[in-house]
Amino acid sequence: MRLLRDKKRLTQFLILYHSAIDQPNKLADIASELDMSEQGVSNYVLDLEEEGLIDTREGQYHPTSEGMELVRDVLSALGDFLDSASDRIDFIDTCTAISDVEIEEGDEVGLFMREGFLHASLDESSSMGTALTSAEKREPVLVGGLHGITDLELGKIYLVPADVGDTPSKEAERVGERLFSIDHDLVAVKGEAQYGLMNILGMKPEIRFAPIESTISAAEKGLDISLLVSEKRLDPILEKIRDRNRGREEAYRIRYEVID
Repeated sequence: MRLLRDKKRLTQFLILYHSAIDQPNKLADIASELDMSEQGVSNYVLDLEEEGLIDTREGQYHPTSEGMELVRDVLSALGDFLDSASDRIDFIDTCTAISDVEIEEGDEVGLFMREGFLHASLDESSSMGTALTSAEKREPVLVGGLHGITDLELGKIYLVPADVGDTPSKEAERVGERLFSIDHDLVAVKGEAQYGLMNILGMKPEIRFAPIESTISAAEKGLDISLLVSEKRLDPILEKIRDRNRGREEAYRIRYEVID
């Protein structure tokens, strides 16, 4: 992140932030708080004054309105970075996985995602841990001592407009052609109309309740989902997906496509 490498901007932020909170009346107070020399603080304060970011009148140091804007901008940028970093790094101390083989307590296990669930095996993986419980194949196993990051590529959401119209059978045929052309893991439906079209096709959707939230959650676990929606509900759903992606790096955004 460029901001974290910008020593000048970060030091300006710290001086302005400290000044906004405590309104110090001596450079020594700022220097002590930031573990800097008084001369170093003095040089920064002079620059801040020239840029109109700090007011040193009335015997106190406090940010100007422009200085507070800088503080807000830096806090916002740091918040976005921390959100993104938290998504990329799992700080959980323990987790539960589905055992792929018989596992004994104390076994070193590898963790990986498959079909939207975390699995544990005795094979090496980019994410490893120690089994805290024993488990038979396909049973849950508690894993601790986690290290490494589980490989996971986010899934993709295919939005398929589907309205009943005057001839439900023809609409079902059209929807079926689109579904069969998509390589998806799950199918979700938004409402009764879309569920009814699936019934005509003789298909059963895996996601029927809270479909938007569930679809996004499934995509976050690496699954590709076809979501049948009414044409008039398409834009709000797209906005929800964009809201989820906003501020995240490209690799951590859910991909999506409208299938017309």
